[in-house]
Parts: sequence; structure tokens; C-alpha cells
Amino acid sequence: MTDALSVSHRRTTTMSSRVIVPKPHPVPATETYREKAARKFKENPWVPLGSLATVGALVVAMVKMRRGQPHSFNQWLRVRVAAQGLTILAICAGTWSMRSRDPLAASSSSAPAVDVDVERRRLDKMAKEKKEFEERLRGAEQAHQAEVELRTSPGSNRGPGSPSEMRDRVSGGWSVWPPWGR
Repeated sequence: MTDALSVSHRRTTTMSSRVIVPKPHPVPATETYREKAARKFKENPWVPLGSLATVGALVVAMVKMRRGQPHSFNQWLRVRVAAQGLTILAICAGTWSMRSRDPLAASSSSAPAVDVDVERRRLDKMAKEKKEFEERLRGAEQAHQAEVELRTSPGSNRGPGSPSEMRDRVSGGWSVWPPWGR
């Protein structure tokens, strides 16, 4: 197998024996939830602010409802709807603006360099998963071969002349029950 790191992550793959290396995401997979939240807030701060405004308006509306102030309750529900609409607009605007800044969608000349350690770990994991899959596949093929040998052995009552196959031959098998099989 060729060294997977020598294969460029920008090259398109063809049907050959080479290792398929998809374009990786520029953010390392070892990012914590706090780091991801901070990164997302820096990318588009209006979405979390809009979400907080929506939740705040809903909480105030619930307080007004508990106090028995229906007019104020309805006003705060309207504020919640407006905040929710503005949050959705922020999501759409952020998606539209990120479209042009996305390094995976940009041309290969402007794509950032990939962290070598992250890429190596990803490729090692892919190779390990492939090896485990091939081992499971070999085991399944061996089990299938043993089952076929058992069925075709002369002393087996599950062979070609088994009672269930004879019953299917006599009754016509599965092709009898549909209307076109009659």
C-alpha cells in the first residue's frame, strides 16, 4: 500500500487500486464542544444572540401568563415570534455568507493546509476499519463455504432433497400464491 499521506487530498480519485482520500474538514476532529461553540459564535454571532432573545421572550411570556396578564403575555409571544424570525434570517444570511468562504467549496489553490497529525490519525482509523471489515468478510465467506459443504454432503437431511424443498416442489413453491403463478 502506498503511503496515504503522499496522496494529495485535493486529487480526484478514479477506479483504481489507489487509496481514496476524501477532502478533510479544515477543523480538527479533536475539537471540544466549548471550542466548537466559540468558533461558531465567532463565525456568526447573530444566531446564538437571536436564540437567546427567543428563549428570553418565551420565559417572560410564561411569567406574564402565570401572573394572569393576558395582554402582556400576547405581546411577549409576538416578540418571541419576531426574534425567532430574525434568528432564522441570521441563519440564512450566515449560510449564504459562509458559502463563499468555505475552504472545501473554494478552488484547490486556496484550500488551507491540512494538519498532518489529524490527517494521519484519520487515515490510520480508515485503514484499521478497512482491515477489520476484510477480516469479518473473510469469516463470513468461510462460514458460508462451510454451510454449503454441509448442505451438499451425502448424509445431510438438509441437502437438495430435504423435506421442505420436496414440499415446495410438490405444492408448487412460492410461485403458486400470486395470481400469475396459477
